[in-house]
Order: sequence, then structure tokens, then C-alpha cells
Amino acid sequence: MFIRHQNKNAASASWKAKSVLALLCLCSVFAHAEKMNSTIQEAIYEFEMKGETAKATRLLEKVTAQGDREDKEKAFFYLGKIKELAGNNASANFYYQQSLSSTKEINKAYWLSEREAATSNTNETLIKKKITLRSPIRKVFKGEPSYILLNSGSIKKVLADTVINVHAGIPEKSDILSIDASGIWYQPFTRDSLFYKPHNSKQPSKTYAIAATTEFYSRGDNAIAQSGHTLTLLDKKGIVTQLKETYNGCHIEGYYSTTGHYILNCTDNALHFISSEDGSESYAISHFDAIQKVIIDGKDILLLSGNYLYCYQPKISTSPRWKMQFSNAEEILSFNGRIAVLEASGRISLLEKKSGMVVNIIRSDAIAMHPLALGTLGLFTNEGDLIAVDTLLLPLWHFNFARPITAPPIHTENGIYLIFDDSHLVSIAPHYYGKKALHSDLLALKASAMAEAHAWKEITPLLDTLLRLEPGNAEAWLYRALMLESTGGSERERQKAWSEAVRLSISTLRSSNGILNRYSKTIGAKFVSLLSISPKTMYPQFFGHRKNIFTIDPAAEKLICINADNGDIRWTRSLPKMTDSPVMSNEENTLTLASGFALYIYDLDKEAEPQTIQLPGKAFNIQQTSSAIYIATWNGFLLKITKSENRLAWSRKIFSSPFLFTPGESTIYSASLEGEIKYIVENSGQPLEFSQRLQGGISHIVRADSAIVLATDNNRIYLYSASNISREPAQILMESPIVSLQTASTHDGNRILIGLADQSLMLYSPSGTPLWKYQGKNSIFMKPFISGSLAWIDQGNEVVSISLKDGSVVNRFKTPGGAGTPFIMNRTLYSASSKRLLYGFSL
Repeated sequence: MFIRHQNKNAASASWKAKSVLALLCLCSVFAHAEKMNSTIQEAIYEFEMKGETAKATRLLEKVTAQGDREDKEKAFFYLGKIKELAGNNASANFYYQQSLSSTKEINKAYWLSEREAATSNTNETLIKKKITLRSPIRKVFKGEPSYILLNSGSIKKVLADTVINVHAGIPEKSDILSIDASGIWYQPFTRDSLFYKPHNSKQPSKTYAIAATTEFYSRGDNAIAQSGHTLTLLDKKGIVTQLKETYNGCHIEGYYSTTGHYILNCTDNALHFISSEDGSESYAISHFDAIQKVIIDGKDILLLSGNYLYCYQPKISTSPRWKMQFSNAEEILSFNGRIAVLEASGRISLLEKKSGMVVNIIRSDAIAMHPLALGTLGLFTNEGDLIAVDTLLLPLWHFNFARPITAPPIHTENGIYLIFDDSHLVSIAPHYYGKKALHSDLLALKASAMAEAHAWKEITPLLDTLLRLEPGNAEAWLYRALMLESTGGSERERQKAWSEAVRLSISTLRSSNGILNRYSKTIGAKFVSLLSISPKTMYPQFFGHRKNIFTIDPAAEKLICINADNGDIRWTRSLPKMTDSPVMSNEENTLTLASGFALYIYDLDKEAEPQTIQLPGKAFNIQQTSSAIYIATWNGFLLKITKSENRLAWSRKIFSSPFLFTPGESTIYSASLEGEIKYIVENSGQPLEFSQRLQGGISHIVRADSAIVLATDNNRIYLYSASNISREPAQILMESPIVSLQTASTHDGNRILIGLADQSLMLYSPSGTPLWKYQGKNSIFMKPFISGSLAWIDQGNEVVSISLKDGSVVNRFKTPGGAGTPFIMNRTLYSASSKRLLYGFSL
């Protein structure tokens, strides 16, 4: 008892001593801060009231040497002012730079950047340094500081201007779960336990009996781990508690410090709040749809679910403070006390966090957004563009790296690193606000003057320098293309230069139209225009009516009407929520579009709301004739809708699985994906008694005159006689998987056009006689567009037409930027590239 009591007294004395020491340290900090503030005020008084510039300068320089970050920022700020008023721009510029690198105030940062630009006699070079890593990056652990784990197993600590090796001292092939400023959490190769090792220790300080961890999150001394069917809360002393079976398959979103809970996003479409003290669940936020994104921002929790962004303050209520509807929202970000929302279409909305009220909306080509300098947001595109915007989303500056980033930027205390592939880091100017010109922009202006003067010999070294400074400068690639055209450069070099100029001009509004106009003249196009569609909608498909062509933008959920003469957009119309590959069909002025369990019928001649028909299942295939619309569903229903009234004529359960079909005059020919074939009476929907099953899954079905043609996934073509359905079908074995199957009308009747995965295109008669074979290359979908006696198909950097008579190439149109499946209307060939360029060629 005496020993325990003595230890208790000793512990009490120790605690009191530590408390007194902490209090003394706190008082010392406050006293020092007060002293520094008094020194700053004295300096201001000496300068403003007495005109004692030298004394004020000495006092402020003392603060820059002895003060903390905030003190130094203020001192550098006033020193810059004093030097600028004295006309010493060089010194003023230095002090403004120092203050800018230290300030945490957005308004002051903008002011300082203006003064820094005004007192500078140099231009900004955005790319500061490129670091090549000896091994690809496996993981990035963001924090203060950040760490990167390489495939080789080595760990790098990211500093403001370099990366340094971290000698971790852990076994090879360990699974590193987390790295912070204190140490490393990891599992050995055997994954039979979990370890924590401080950076300054040679051995792990703690071992946990936790095997095969699938989810892990740490914060300071505490962590949470999902392993198998067990969720474990732990700290650096040991396991706090374990929960079995309850949270299988949940994702750990983070820690909500307002209430002291971990947040789990689970498969029941709910956020579960788990106490960090004992693992008990305090409450949950449930939704009908899966929760896609979650950000924890102070007291607020924002989440995307369905088509809505919700804002919660769980400490007050589990009901949302507000919700806002969006179309395919993909990213949410806390920015300057507000919320930025990026949709798949590239549209970005800025919302007030308290109310959800919209502050501003902009259109962009962005696929990602990340903070850059204080009070600026970076919008990153697929083409390598970086557009910096201010706190109201107004553009500040633009730069192009020629390739997209592959991971979020890494921020250090005074630096920003971008990751463009697995093995390179690029540091950029961390405090650039666009207040002074980029060196690459000035070189581009100089190159423009040289190009106008046709000074092709002198322009080459300038372009090389420009592209080293800004690899994705669209003007540089334009001038290189013009130089190669004028000096007789090789076809390959010219194509490369034009392709890059066009690709990179997409997000460069000041030069886009000029580049596209010159490009269209070079390739002999009627026009080349930029399609205003979402970055995620690649190779759009077209259909036409009268003097307009139309396309669907699934990511933006828009129907787009385009002027067929020049590629300009006439109008857009909102569509229902849909998948990336919506089921649709068009015929003359009727567009049918399926979304969920509904079919929407649009009249392209009217701006009226579409007619809606409910379906017994989700649509799988839609086809139209002049009098009817037919829909097959995933669960095996076939429906007929009359066009005269847009009413349901009949609905029949045909199969128990998805199926394909082709309508005839009195018979509908259908085949399930499993290989079962049925013929259906068109006016009633009743199946005929004939039924047969093929070996292999069926991928295509068409009718060519009297032949019903089916393709299977075992590379076979079957030709049935429509007049004698009991006859054994003819069979053709293909050398490669069948990608497309179409009928083509010739002067000798219908023929069968087959596209194979090996880029072969072949024509057969309805009896199965081979007529010709064309060996293609680089087609995207390997499905030609048939117009008259020609089959048009994309071939990488050109579109060609092939004679249906003999398989010879008749026409070639160059598309150096790549092309998609062609479309022809009103004697004009249209094709869209993956870079959202629409080509128009006169025929």
C-alpha cells in the first residue's frame, strides 16, 4: 500500500510539474507573440508618423528573423510596401514573394500576387522541376508531409523542392497501409498480423493480431481496420474493441471529429457512425441509392446519392440541411468555404455550404478538379489542360502539359507536385495567380510573328524551346505543322503536328477556331468543328432529319441538334437519367430512347415533351419500321407500339432472357442470347410453333431477302430460309469473332456485310457465297455506314468508302486526329473523333 501511495503521490507531482511547465510555455508563446506584434506596430508608427524608414526596416527585419510564420508574413508584407514606395522594386518583389508564400488570407494572396507581378521584371515559368523516379509509384500517402511508395518497395518523402529516401526498415514485400509524420502502419508479406513502426525506431513499437486487412484508416495515434469479417478499433497501445460480422464490405470514409465517430459507407446505402471510443453505432444516414461520394468538411457531411447532393449536420439532425439535384455529378470539393460540384458533362457548380444556393455555374472540359495556390482551383482535362479559376470560378490562367494527370496533386509546405504517369513528378510554381505573363505565352506571340513572316528557318529552335516550357502549347504545334507543310516535311511528321495542334486546341478558346479553320483547309474538309459534348462521351453516334444531324450525350443527358452545314449546335434538350450506353433508335423524325423501365418517344419536328410508355422490364433492344416501334427487354418481353397513336399494340413474354430480333412484314424473327430461335406473328405477338436452339450464344440477327442470318459467339454464321424455316441452315465459319452484321442493298438484291474483330470486312450472298473481302485497320467499332453502293468505314487517320460491287476503295478522306463511325446525309460525310471533333466532307 505504501509503495502504491508513494507512486500515486509521485505521479500527482509529475502531473502538476508538467501542467506548470505547459502553462509557462503557453504564457511564453503569448508573450513572444505580443512582443512581435508590438514590434510590427512600432515599425508601422516609425514609418508612417515619423518617416523613419531605416528604423522601421530594422524593426521589421528583426521580426522576420525571430517571429513565427504569421509574424513573418506581416513583416514581409510591410517591408514590401516600404521598399515599393521607395522605388526599390527588386527588394519589394523579394519581400512580396516571401509574404505571399506565408500568407493564409485569400484576399491578401491576390493583392500580393498583383504587387509581386507589378514589381517584377521577369516572366513566370510554370514548370519548376521534373523528378524522375527509379520505379513506378504504387501508392501516395497525402499529409504533412506526403510520402510515396514505389513498386520497388522504397519510400520517398516529398519536400518543397525535392524528394528524399526514407529508410523504413520494414520487411520486403510488406503491404504498407498508412504513412504519416510519426511512422508506418504495415502488414508483412504473410499478412498474418499488423505492425506500427515509428520513423525513429529500428523495430515496430506495437504488434496487433489482425490478419489480411482490406480497409485501413489512421488519424494520429488511433486507427480503424477491416479484416475479413471483423472491424477493429485500435491505438498505439493496443486493440480498443472489435466488431464481428456487422460491417462487412463497408468502406471507411474518414473521421468526423465533431462527434468523435468513424464514418463507414456500407452496402445498405447508408453511412454508419461508429464511436471511436467503444465502437458503438450512434446513428446512420440512409438513402435509397448507393452513396457515391462523401466529404467531411468541419461540422458538415456532404454526400452524392442518386442525382442529388445532400448536406448534413449529424450532431443536430440526421435529416439533410438541404439537397440539390445534379446530372451525373462525379466530384464534390470544399473550396473557399463553399462547395464545388463537377458533373460528367464538365459543368461545375459553386454552392453556398449553408444553404446549397448556387453562386456560379461554368462549362468546362474538366475531368477532375483540385486546389492549387491559396484561393484557386485547378480544372484538369483529358488533353492535359490545366485551367486555374478564382473563388468565383472565373479563369485566371491556362497551361497545357500535353497529357492528363494520373493522380491528385501533392501539396507540400511551399510547393505543388503533379503526377502525370507512374514514374515522374513535376513541380509547378506554387503561388502563381496569372498576374504576370507566362514565358511560354510570350514565346508563342513571337512564334506567331515569325510564322506570319514565313521565317521557317528561324522558328524551329524557338518552337523547340516553347515546347520544352509548355509541352502542350497548341499554337506551337500549329506553327510546326505550317512549317512542315511549307518546307516539305514528311507525311508522318505533318500528321503528328496537325493532330497535336487540333487535339490541344480544344480547351484553348483564343486559338481553337483559327487552328480548326486552317486544319479543315489543309485536309480539304467542308468544316472541322468542336463538338460541345461531355469529355466522357467518346465517338458519338449520329442520325439525321431534314437539315439537322443529331447526337446523344449520355454523360450530360442531352439530345443535341447540329447544323448539318457547318457543325454548329442549334439547340440542346435535356434527357432522362441514363447509362453510358443508352438504348435508342431513330427513324425519320421519331427518336425512341429507353431509360430504366420507361420508353420516351420524341418528335424531332416539335419541341414538345416526349411521350412516355412504361415497360415491363429494362429495354435491351429497340427497332423501328415506318409504322411501328418494337422493344425487347432484358427479362424477355417483346412489345409493339403503333406510330400513328404511340400506343401499345401488344406485349408478350417471349424468352426468359435478353434477345435480339429483326422485324419482317408479317413475321418477327428473334433469338435469345443463349441460342434459342423463335418466329413471332407480327400483328399479334404470338410465337409460331417453330423453335430451335443453336450451339453458342447469338450475337447478331438480320434479314436479307429470303434469308434469316444469325451470328454466334463461336465465330459462325447461320443462314435460315424464311420461306422454309424447318430446313437446315447453311453455315459459314469465320476466322475471327464477328463484330457487326448488316444487310446491304445492291442492284442484285440484298447482301450480307460482315465485320470481324481482325478488321476484315466481307460481303456474302444470302445463300452464303463469298463475294469479296477487304482487310481494314484501326476501325473503332468495325461497323460500316452503308450509303447507296458504298460502305463507309473509319480507318484510324482516314475515312474510306468501299465499293459493294467488288470491295475496292473508292474514296479516301484524311482525318489526322482520328475518326469514328461515319454518317452521311445530304451529300456530306460526317465523322467524329474521340477528341470531340466533328469532320464534314462534301461528297
